[in-house]
Amino acid sequence: MRKGILVIAMAGVLALAAPVSSPLSPAGYQQLHAAESNEGMKRLNLIIKKLRDAMGSMKDFDELEKAGLSKKDVNRMRSAMQLKIQQMMEDAIYAIRSL
Repeated sequence: MRKGILVIAMAGVLALAAPVSSPLSPAGYQQLHAAESNEGMKRLNLIIKKLRDAMGSMKDFDELEKAGLSKKDVNRMRSAMQLKIQQMMEDAIYAIRSL
């Protein structure tokens, strides 16, 4: 019984200590939207950086083949990288649309 009263009292204290502005108020919404946009831009920049790195690594496969790695293995690696690049491009498009 005491534990229940203590929980209710703590909930009351936390409710009174909560900020007055509602997340649905115009100012709260703008802050929330700005934070989401900022996180979205960070995510998009990271995706684009990783995409550039992956595209640059496609040239390395030619070097591996010249160094003596079998054509079959190089083609398998190239195919896997192309699938990864395609997925990252789709992720970038999704991130752009969500902004």
